Amino acid sequence: MANILVRSPRFETFTMSTSSNSIKLELYIGGVLRYTIIKNSAPSSVVTFEIAELIRDYITQTFDGNYTTSTASTASSNVKQYTGENGTGNQSTPTDIDHIAFNGYGTFMQGANPTINSPLWMVSKDVMKNGYYVYYPLNTSGKIPIITNTGSVSYKTFATDATTATLTGADTMNIVRIDCTKYGDGKKITFVNKYGALQDLWFSLKSVKATESSRETYNSNTISTSSGSATYSVNAPTKSVFNKTAKQKITLSSGYYPEGANPYFEELLLSDQVWLTQPDPYDPSTEQVVPVIITTSSFTYKTSLNDRLIDYVMEFEMAFDYINNVR
Repeated sequence: MANILVRSPRFETFTMSTSSNSIKLELYIGGVLRYTIIKNSAPSSVVTFEIAELIRDYITQTFDGNYTTSTASTASSNVKQYTGENGTGNQSTPTDIDHIAFNGYGTFMQGANPTINSPLWMVSKDVMKNGYYVYYPLNTSGKIPIITNTGSVSYKTFATDATTATLTGADTMNIVRIDCTKYGDGKKITFVNKYGALQDLWFSLKSVKATESSRETYNSNTISTSSGSATYSVNAPTKSVFNKTAKQKITLSSGYYPEGANPYFEELLLSDQVWLTQPDPYDPSTEQVVPVIITTSSFTYKTSLNDRLIDYVMEFEMAFDYINNVR
């Protein structure tokens, strides 16, 4: 069994026997048969099935303040070879292959079929310090994603004053505290990282919120003949507005991070699922989690040599229309 990342391709490869002319792969997702794929191939040849895109359709990640990672328990089961074409003739003994799939990815430099080892902290390692580091405000608790030896995912909770966390079989996690009293604790962004797990990243300096609107117009006829002659009112518009929509954006400044935190911001930029935790605008004493889309489209690695103080500014757009139009 492997812990696979299905934002990148996953290839299942089989060598045909000397008497086989076709092969069938039945792909189970969550214990349900979803796809049956048959390929004709010459004896002794190598056949490859790419299954990541098929699996990813069945992974749905949500976040409402509760930390759970969505996975798809998959089994490429009953892989059979046949002496005839199109899955006919005598069949071979079935081959079963089991995976646990995560909505993560590998990079080109990592090569084909990226996987997650276990046990492991499901956050990127700081290669500058050769260790694991996360960054949280003072007096703030948090959760760090982990994967166990069995491939199950959970979140390690740490207290408001913790500076380290431990995981059996893995390096110590260092919890670095950010002190930024001028702007409070800042804003918490939660995103699906490269391992397919939920990760928090705090933007501790100023934030700027804006509302943008768009509209369409049409020319309307305001001429009235009720008085026996053609007249119009100067109070009635001849250009009318329809389909008025609005959206909100928020620009966040990260505050000062060490150079080793660069991969976190890169993964945020590449994430396709992001949430912002903010005060409820109608009840500021409570918080709400809202989906956002990161609209910043480029990322320049900053270094202490080139930039001295490393601070990132990123823009997010609310992933919904401000005027409620859900029907």
